Amino acid sequence: MAVVMPNTKAWYTRQGMAHYIKEARRLPLVSIFLVMFLLVGPAILADAWSNWRGHDPEIGILEDRLIPPVWTKAEVEALKGGVDLGSVEIVKGDVVLSDATIDNFGQVTYDGEKIPRPQIVFRDLGEKVKLIPAAIYPDGLESGITPVNKLTDKIDNPVQFSAGGAYSEGVEYQKGLALVDEVDLASGVPMFKTLFFSKPFEQALEVRDGSGNVVTPVMGVVALSTVSREGTKAEILAGDGNYKQLQRGGDSKYWLGTDKLGRDLFNRIIHGARVSLMVSIVAIVFAGLIGTALGLVSGYAPGVLPFGGLMDALIMRAVDIMLAIPSILLALVFVAIRGPGFWTVVTVIALVFWAYYARQARGEVLSIKNRDFIQRARVSGASNFRILYKHVFPNVLNTLLVVATLQLGTAIIFEASLSFLGAGIPRPTPAWGVMVADGRDILVANWWVSFFPGLAILVAVLSLNLLGDWVRDKLDPRTRQLT
Repeated sequence: MAVVMPNTKAWYTRQGMAHYIKEARRLPLVSIFLVMFLLVGPAILADAWSNWRGHDPEIGILEDRLIPPVWTKAEVEALKGGVDLGSVEIVKGDVVLSDATIDNFGQVTYDGEKIPRPQIVFRDLGEKVKLIPAAIYPDGLESGITPVNKLTDKIDNPVQFSAGGAYSEGVEYQKGLALVDEVDLASGVPMFKTLFFSKPFEQALEVRDGSGNVVTPVMGVVALSTVSREGTKAEILAGDGNYKQLQRGGDSKYWLGTDKLGRDLFNRIIHGARVSLMVSIVAIVFAGLIGTALGLVSGYAPGVLPFGGLMDALIMRAVDIMLAIPSILLALVFVAIRGPGFWTVVTVIALVFWAYYARQARGEVLSIKNRDFIQRARVSGASNFRILYKHVFPNVLNTLLVVATLQLGTAIIFEASLSFLGAGIPRPTPAWGVMVADGRDILVANWWVSFFPGLAILVAVLSLNLLGDWVRDKLDPRTRQLT
């Protein structure tokens, strides 16, 4: 009898490459890539990455705390020109004070009473601005400042401006030097009366213009608005019209920014991937072994083993009890007894998840234990253990693999939830749930601290679920694609 060999082409031929491309198109490439990129790759390379970048995942640099992502520009208060002080909208709470007046020091008076500055918001054409008292030196230069006494050293950041933004007696000065200070804003006392002990400006400070002439200062206000700037703090404050840096810009050393302890978020996320992957895999393995063993016995024992019905009833009632108890409540009680830690989380997840494997395995065993090939094995003298191991378990394995793949994502969410509540992986170990919890108090101003770990959880779980759906389709004969 002639044997017909399959006509397969080598992979490097056109037909061979076309075949492998066709097979690759059936794979969930996006899910596989994201799982490798977010979980497997970081778990393997986390230590190498930390050593290369020089960032410790548990110890940060306080001077670098809350640095935003690298693409973020610094937020700066800068002088705003072209503001009509007569038409500025004055708002207190949600009420517009239409009859309020602003004096030359930026003090608001309404209905004969002075209103403290912290209670007031100014709006110019819908944009929020600040009106701060300032000493204005028209055409003055920062390089032309000559101190007259030691008090001059207390002046912070003289603002050189050339595009307006300084106002006095209804006049806007387009260029010059402004000395801005927010001392004692609540009382409305002009700051230089406090700073110079009510001495005239000429006796405390001299400012010269480009020709070397001493400039006579005038008292007024500067209009400040929040803008974005690039550069270091020194470069920004040396720029034209910039008064104060409100928030630092991104730093190339920290791609995703830093948390409130100055730790690199990207570095902590990849170390957190290792924690999530290890916890989920170890817990799923333990849960699968325990649940599968109990499910095989529960499904096979009735009618075959002595007291098999009783064993089945006991195991299934235990499964019902485990499924009826809220998983988070069970986890919190267990953690309260044992204390948080890696193996505590693994044990909790295994305790919660084993019941799903037991119920699934029992159902599969009940559907196949009376089939002909099982009866033949029993007639041939095979032991019950051999029947379970050689004939029943291989027919149950595919379904259990699908359940395990789908539960990897659930285990990651469960671990993150426990860590978020402080009952999972203890600080300072980088875990995604801990990182989300660390940023919840500063979420509005520093959104990136919680956003990126939460995004990692979302993408990782979604990818694992899609991968689990593909595994189910490939292993289930009823939905398997025909090739």
